Amino acid sequence: MYLSRRKNERPEQEHMRCSTYAKEQDKCSVHYIRTCVLNEIVLGELNKLLTMVRDNEDEFIQTAMSNSVQRKSSELTKAKKTLKQAQKRIAELDKLFTRLYEDNVLGRLSDERFTMMSAGYEEEQTKLKATVAELTAFVETAEQKSSDVTTFLKVVHKYEHIDQLTPEIMHELVDKIVVHEPDKSSGKRVQDIEIHFRFDVAVSTISVETGKYGKKVA
Repeated sequence: MYLSRRKNERPEQEHMRCSTYAKEQDKCSVHYIRTCVLNEIVLGELNKLLTMVRDNEDEFIQTAMSNSVQRKSSELTKAKKTLKQAQKRIAELDKLFTRLYEDNVLGRLSDERFTMMSAGYEEEQTKLKATVAELTAFVETAEQKSSDVTTFLKVVHKYEHIDQLTPEIMHELVDKIVVHEPDKSSGKRVQDIEIHFRFDVAVSTISVETGKYGKKVA
């Protein structure tokens, strides 16, 4: 989402609009949430997190480790599978290029056809090699990296209570925030907000009734 500001607009009217809709209107709706409402929600959830860690750190660590490891394990498995497929295809292209060269030398393939086909193979192989390099780096980093939960907890321990959100706090504790389009089927404007904390340690999902005069947690 992106911040929308207008001249002569009161602070409580400042809002965030869907960036996807701005680019591709067929993929999302023109939904929004007021900045003051979102700020209040995030601030509340961050303080809930601080309280949770302070009151029952062992349980939080166990849950956070499980979330983080599962996510990393899934991503690592997918990366390894894609890496193996790319390496296999590169080997196949090497064989195809050799066969292509032999056919050209023996006259079974014209020079024009050889040039066209070899150029296609080389382009595909170049892209695959770049993919292999990226995936190899990702796999090595993922396998060697120690638990991010410990890093996250060190940041959490810096704060007793958060009174005001700052860019530093958001960067240290929050990975992303997803604001869903509102559901008006009940006659009220209810939105789901997802707060993804850093390192995949936890996700907080809140249903919020947002209206012209304020917000109410459903």
